[in-house]
Amino acid sequence: MIKYGYNLRVLANCCGLTEPKGLNRVNLTGDSVCNDGSPAGYYLRQSHGSRRWIIFLEGGWYCYDQRSCHNRWHRMNHLMSSRQWPETRNVGGLLSSNPEENPYWWNANHVFVPYCSSDVWSGRRRADPSSDSKFSFMGAVIVQQVVKDLLTRGMESGVSLLLAGSSAGGMGVMLNMDSVKAVLRSHPHIALRGISDSGWFLDRPPYTHDSEGLAPVDALKHGILLWDGQIPTKCREVYSYEPWRCYFGYRLYQTLSTPLFVFQWLFDEAQMTADNVGTPVTKQQWDYIHKMGDSLRNTFQNVTSVFAPSCISHSVLTKRDWRVLRIDDVTLPQALRCWELQIQFPGISFRKKDSAVSMLSDSPLYNSRSARNLTRAAGPHQWAPQTTQRKRRRRKNRNKNRGKKRKERRGNKMRPQRSAVGREQACQHRLIERCSWPQCNHSCPKLRNPFTGEEMDFIELLKSFGLDMMSVANALGIDINTLNNMDPEELLNLLTQQAS
Repeated sequence: MIKYGYNLRVLANCCGLTEPKGLNRVNLTGDSVCNDGSPAGYYLRQSHGSRRWIIFLEGGWYCYDQRSCHNRWHRMNHLMSSRQWPETRNVGGLLSSNPEENPYWWNANHVFVPYCSSDVWSGRRRADPSSDSKFSFMGAVIVQQVVKDLLTRGMESGVSLLLAGSSAGGMGVMLNMDSVKAVLRSHPHIALRGISDSGWFLDRPPYTHDSEGLAPVDALKHGILLWDGQIPTKCREVYSYEPWRCYFGYRLYQTLSTPLFVFQWLFDEAQMTADNVGTPVTKQQWDYIHKMGDSLRNTFQNVTSVFAPSCISHSVLTKRDWRVLRIDDVTLPQALRCWELQIQFPGISFRKKDSAVSMLSDSPLYNSRSARNLTRAAGPHQWAPQTTQRKRRRRKNRNKNRGKKRKERRGNKMRPQRSAVGREQACQHRLIERCSWPQCNHSCPKLRNPFTGEEMDFIELLKSFGLDMMSVANALGIDINTLNNMDPEELLNLLTQQAS
């Protein structure tokens, strides 16, 4: 049993709704190949009662020249070849078929696309036997071919497609939404949306320079040439002299026309690795990381749908515990579902509980008449069955001359969802952590001491910043003894209140 009173496990198991747990491998043909020339592909679990589809692009960084690609091949060739792929895979989070783990999309058609092109899903270059390059970079081709292949496997009758991805896959979502939209042009009934998880990187100077590699900006300058990187047309027009800047989400976002939901940790581990910060143990490192969080927060000013917790971590969408993460008592799945509903029904304000009702619309048990009844709370009166409307009209005429208070009570009861928002909190899909301290969110993944491997509490984390604890006590308006003896949970609440 989960929140809102719906026993989703019972619903999933009744009337033949239970689907196989694993996703089955499908190979692609033609130019859709991995770095080593082996066939690219995807993993699919079809839900025959659903018309919603989710395509997830795996992450895994990239290589940008012959040396870095050679090193990647020897260290991580599973990200460059399909030769060792299993026949089935189990993926959690957004691609889970367990309704308790994945309350709103458990019954969608799930597609997982493994990353084997090392080009941020943007390349279009085959290996040239006559040159030194033995690798192909066909990421953009793979994405388009997956969509085309799925259209022949039932997606042509779909109503929505969520293109999601984590890390390099999150960058790939933003880079490929325009091309996927073009593939779907002859299927206008399929609504395309994007979800970028931990792919919102910054092009700022690194903490230190790595003698063995290039800074991210320089690496992308090389990579876009090596891969024949495909950049969205509008973004290329904006950055015609520096097209590599389109690989950075906050620059690319302003040119996108497809709805995008951004998830980003404010203190992303991959960003710290790219900036060569290292494991943060000095005050200088923590100062740099703190400024990174501030910089990321500033890039979200014009982003309409975002979930940005103040945590040190990387990626979340396919993790089993993704539903635990929350900001202001709103979980990530709730924020995503709210965003999806607002796009589907623009101009209507939804309450938090409405998302639980609306997820039933994808079930085979859900017919047109029950649709009108179940979604009555989410829209104007005319969505209700006509018999219900006639009853309301008769009741209104019957009570026409009664007292004012009675009319007001009836009006409050009958009023559509738009006006109910004033009495009940509307669902939210733009949540940015107000607290600027790393790990100040109670639901953050646990952080471990880099030397001992033990879990760090919040006071220990503060001390690792190299901060003067007396200054912290003064800032909070308490004495140092109280601070040192304060329960970590109590201190965390106090700091969060200060930030608010």
